[in-house]
Amino acid sequence: MHYIVASAEQAAVVVEYFNGFHDGFVRRLSLTSHDTFEDRDTHVTTGLLDLEILFAHSNYRDGRPPFDQLVHTRFSMVRDLRIDFTGQPTDWPITNLHLEVDASTTSAEAPRLRARLTQPRLVDNSRWEYVEALTFSFQSGEFHEEAAA
Repeated sequence: MHYIVASAEQAAVVVEYFNGFHDGFVRRLSLTSHDTFEDRDTHVTTGLLDLEILFAHSNYRDGRPPFDQLVHTRFSMVRDLRIDFTGQPTDWPITNLHLEVDASTTSAEAPRLRARLTQPRLVDNSRWEYVEALTFSFQSGEFHEEAAA
């Protein structure tokens, strides 16, 4: 399956289909800048970033496809990127991926969406807290499932 996400309606369909990536994890995360050097003394900073995430996923709402499904995602025109991954094994599963309209978008801009990936944190080895471990806004996104093996 291949999904394009550029509206709140499309985002809702993707989140529902993938069950918010609950109990999945990030297999790979890659950030691409569109900045360039024109010459030795000139660096052109565009502010344009693309973010690619490969999710390992198994918890679909309807129970199919099989576990260990890979979902390639690509988000364009990324801004406001914040990452808070601790690297602790207990903190790695995804609780939920939320996609929604970005309320901070100004009226002069094209509509943007905001992604918020929530993960658990084991605090004092005794209780769980849930934190937004990855947040960013984006103009459009693509979600592509690999065919099940």
